[in-house]
Amino acid sequence: MASSLYRYVWKHTRRQQIWMLVVVLLSIPPLFYSLNIPKLIINGPIQGSGFEADGATQTYLRFAVPLSERWFGTPEWEVFHGIEFERLEALFVLSTLFLVFVVINGAFKFYLNIYKGRLGERMLRRMRYELVDRLLRFPMRQFRRLRSSEVASMVKDELEPIGGFIGDAFVQPIYLMSQILTAMVFIFVQSVTLGLIAFAATIVQVALIPRMRRRLLVLGRQRQLAARRLAGSVGEIIESMPSIRTNDASNFVRAKIANDLGGIFLIRFDIYQWKFFVKFLNNFLSQATPFIFYMFGGYFAVTGRLDIGELVAVIAAYRELPAPLKDLIDWDLMRLDVNVKYEQVAEQFEVDDLADESRQAPVAESVAPLVGAFALRNLTIRDDSGLQLVNDISLELPLRETVAATGPVGDGGEKVAEALVSLQLATSGEIWLAGRALTSYPEAVTGRRLAYADAATFYPQSSLRDALLYSLKHHPRGQPAIREGKSEQLLRMETLAAGNTPLDPRDDWIDTEAVGGSSAADRAHAIAEVLRIVRLDRDVARFGLRRRIPEAERDGAAGAVLRARRIFRERLEKAGIAREVEAFDPDRYLANASIIENVVFGASFQDEIAATRLLVSGDARRVLQQTGLGNDLATIGRSIAETLVELFGDMGESSPLLRRMDIIRPEEIDDYRQILTRTGARDADQVAADRTKLIRLALNYVEPRYRLGLIDDTLRARIVEARRLFHDQASRDVAQTIVFYDIDRFNPAANIQDNVIFGRVSQTTASAADAVEEHLLAAIAEAGLADVVQEVALDFDIGAGAKRLTLGQQQKLGLARAILKAPDYLVANRCLSALDLDTQRAIIKAMLARARDPARPFGTFWVVSYDGHAELFDRLVRFERGEIAADVRLAREEPAVLSSQVARA
Repeated sequence: MASSLYRYVWKHTRRQQIWMLVVVLLSIPPLFYSLNIPKLIINGPIQGSGFEADGATQTYLRFAVPLSERWFGTPEWEVFHGIEFERLEALFVLSTLFLVFVVINGAFKFYLNIYKGRLGERMLRRMRYELVDRLLRFPMRQFRRLRSSEVASMVKDELEPIGGFIGDAFVQPIYLMSQILTAMVFIFVQSVTLGLIAFAATIVQVALIPRMRRRLLVLGRQRQLAARRLAGSVGEIIESMPSIRTNDASNFVRAKIANDLGGIFLIRFDIYQWKFFVKFLNNFLSQATPFIFYMFGGYFAVTGRLDIGELVAVIAAYRELPAPLKDLIDWDLMRLDVNVKYEQVAEQFEVDDLADESRQAPVAESVAPLVGAFALRNLTIRDDSGLQLVNDISLELPLRETVAATGPVGDGGEKVAEALVSLQLATSGEIWLAGRALTSYPEAVTGRRLAYADAATFYPQSSLRDALLYSLKHHPRGQPAIREGKSEQLLRMETLAAGNTPLDPRDDWIDTEAVGGSSAADRAHAIAEVLRIVRLDRDVARFGLRRRIPEAERDGAAGAVLRARRIFRERLEKAGIAREVEAFDPDRYLANASIIENVVFGASFQDEIAATRLLVSGDARRVLQQTGLGNDLATIGRSIAETLVELFGDMGESSPLLRRMDIIRPEEIDDYRQILTRTGARDADQVAADRTKLIRLALNYVEPRYRLGLIDDTLRARIVEARRLFHDQASRDVAQTIVFYDIDRFNPAANIQDNVIFGRVSQTTASAADAVEEHLLAAIAEAGLADVVQEVALDFDIGAGAKRLTLGQQQKLGLARAILKAPDYLVANRCLSALDLDTQRAIIKAMLARARDPARPFGTFWVVSYDGHAELFDRLVRFERGEIAADVRLAREEPAVLSSQVARA
């Protein structure tokens, strides 16, 4: 990066700065004339100077250029001889001309402000892009020293004032100085004495105020560093929340944050005191000068040494001085401040061993497969403290060979794995790949032909699809889409002007050809295969089953859903477990469904809370009143509340047992305690509100789940009757929100699982859910609905850092996307450590079967979590204390020999 902000700004905005300077110079004459016209109006038309005789005229608007009579023979060159006006004509013309110059001056300011603002935003965008670009080229070791929240704060917040200053960097002082000098020259022309007074007051302000504001710079720098540390601390709290909760460290964290906030408070309070003292002094100096003008200028006017028009013009001109003078002082303070911020930010992003830009240059073409081997020659790796992690090893790794790396954690295997994909740089020695040094390859080759999976992959918040296909997003495929509209055209123009990449993330970036196909169907097939290899297919199916089919696909999928519903019932009956699923029957009460589900007997497009709110209001409330169910539900709700308060009332909201109760939220337990203790005369609104809460509690009650014995046959019959009334009396709002169940129809408001099962799984048998799920997945596959379920599941939001996935699912996902891009070589660094050994073994076997497929073979260097899994590979390399302790090729055809070879290694 440029060593100074001004050098950076001049490099990228030279032409724009020169143009703004031209505009500033053009703005000076209108400003001078706008100051002079009030004097002409007062002395001429208003006081009548020159208009003493009837019908007298005066010449105005004359324009002449002064010349040297010695050189040109004339004292001036008359450009325009002017126009003669009578007194009233002069008044109206000069007043109108004054208004015109006011508009012109305002137009110049408006144009310059818009131009500066656009230029500043463009340069702010350029700087942010360049910082992120440099961040992407940092050596990996640098990220071990960085706090992500601090870097984000620098890119987002600390550059903001710099971007606002860039447009003002060159032109603002010139523009303000032009205004100050124009007003100052005008005052000197009217009166040298008053000019000297104005000049002296200006010099005092310019010399004193900036010097006093230097203290604010020091404090501002301290505030910036303290705020950056605070951002880092808050980020660490989020990342370390499990440790805080499990070690009762929350109060220590609060104390640390309070201490940091206290330090920031003292700095900011000091800033406020100093800032407003400087402001007070500046305002005093600005207001004291008019006092001198009134006193001495008035004296000169009374004694006849200065006419009234000149005095008014001088005072009016001086009124134009404080604003640009204050802005000039502020500009100087801002200049010093942003220079410091720029230097601090630039220092953080100026690192050694920054990757060359050419290594990450976009490449649209496909990359040819690699042929040959990895060759590690006398490789030594040390950490930042000088500790030796890998000690002078040499190793040949053919790209079609599967290698298992074993050994204790931290004894070298993990670092070698990182070095193979350039995540760890060699301290000495070298790594060659396919006959070339690994460091000589661009990322377009290593990032596409090599794959890497570890145990702690970070996932930004996205859908499951985006996380899975991340490994295929190298470059937009085909021609970029042409997007019309003025905003799109402006965006494209500004993107190029700011030096940003012209690549658009909204284009199609998925390299489908890399997975062996060219269509969306090929991509879906490849995804399904990879999910099966890593045993993530069932988890993904569960995500899809709990989601609705998108509106655009409902017509095509409705038939398959009904077919799957029929096949599912047939499979249950054939297996003899049909009783484990209680089918939806409009004439029967569903024992395994809540009361609200029994009354509605349908699915809602809204969430559960909104659907409950709809039920206890409007048409549904009338139905409850007609059937008398409202009183019964309130009684049931009270019984449930009494039981819950008795069981969990003393545990507190943080009780894990209470959080497992889905009938009530932990924070509501105190509300229901208060409802139960209210007795005697109460406000009618309070009674109604308590009753509504109790009814809502009862509506979520499921007898087989909670087993409180609150529902008998009589109540079941009344609920079914209420269901009929509710369906018959449903209003338009209800009909648009809720779709009632029908055995012969697809329900667009219900998720795929409810549509296919068309009932509720029994909650009385522990193994029922697993058995039903097996038949459900089989029915979906047989009905040709599996692809639809997968596509719907891939829209699942995995959350920030994939926190909505378990650690095992995250590790499976990382391996899946590594395999999906069909690499020439896969490096796996204990990537399945969160899974049990049997699952690890099954996944490794499936992965190796894929690697040995003659149609698309690839090799692997797999740092295994369990040494016994090494027998599945072609070769075993054991690391101990940073050195190779054993290197054995395994005889794959003899299992007994394999085991003995692994044991000896």
